Amino acid sequence: MALIALSVRGAMGQYLEALVPHIANSLEVHLFVPNHFKGDIGNAILHNFPTGETKPKALFKLLNPFLAKKIWNEIVEVKPNLIYLFNGEGYPWVLFWMVWNTKVSIPFLITLHDPEPHPGNLWEFLNGKFRKFVIKRAKSIHIHSNQFLETTKQLGAKDIIVIPHGSFADRFLQYKQNNIKRENTALFFGRLEAYKGIDILIEAGLLLNGKIKIIIAGPGKLPPTLLDKINQNPTIFELHNYFLPDSKVAELFQRASVCVLPYKQATQSAVPLIAAAFGVPVVASAVGGFLEDIPRVGGLLVPPNDPVALAKGIEQAVGITPVYPHKLSFLYISKQFINWFKENV
Repeated sequence: MALIALSVRGAMGQYLEALVPHIANSLEVHLFVPNHFKGDIGNAILHNFPTGETKPKALFKLLNPFLAKKIWNEIVEVKPNLIYLFNGEGYPWVLFWMVWNTKVSIPFLITLHDPEPHPGNLWEFLNGKFRKFVIKRAKSIHIHSNQFLETTKQLGAKDIIVIPHGSFADRFLQYKQNNIKRENTALFFGRLEAYKGIDILIEAGLLLNGKIKIIIAGPGKLPPTLLDKINQNPTIFELHNYFLPDSKVAELFQRASVCVLPYKQATQSAVPLIAAAFGVPVVASAVGGFLEDIPRVGGLLVPPNDPVALAKGIEQAVGITPVYPHKLSFLYISKQFINWFKENV
């Protein structure tokens, strides 16, 4: 099979590292990824292609039909029984590939990470605009939650399979240290995006007034107004505004008493499983995929966009013993992917 991933930074790269080695133990996998991907791929056969160092440069390359054709020829040359597009279903190259695939008729499978595009992100907006052409022509579509079955059908999917998001907690658990103690803190971990409700979390933190300290950790740009509130209240907030190494992630989850996900919109997330693996209870907004993800780990759901409810939920979550579903490790999840691939050859 040819497995193609057009986005490999951050959590997407971690997902690939968790999934690909297991698949490559059972199938011959040719992995086509940007040349900056350096992750573990097990027995997979690596095929690199260039993309830009910045998003504007990457967009320029992704609009180049000649480069798209060059990569497509490399894909066809390995004579795959199927093509699995891991992400980037609305990127320009994929539009070209789907047209050219009509000549060779290779089964085309897609994982749809975000059936509902996240608001406030240009890449998500463009991806959402162009992907319908691709989705309608794919043989089968994979989503992570039953919550988005109807949405995916409306996008024109012919066949849909639901495989839940697997856990890559192991990559962080290896850095666990015995000398780190739990603190009275609530941890938000992940890229800082507007749709993730950081503004709601900050208001909830002010309501808690230091009773439970709020740790905000991840890359991204915060609006000046929110940054000012954080900086003006050092006893209430702790900010780590950068891409955290795995060891630092482990340290923060060991310190935390609660993991908080105040999202305004959510499709899927690896964070609830990471938190549960560290024994940290989760409180999250009752939106999207969280309606399945949070009960699965024994967490609490609260109304979205409600700082008062979020503050109460954080307090209530302290002391709850989370449930870690071992069946969501990639050792087991990968078998569902392999069955899906075999069914569509």
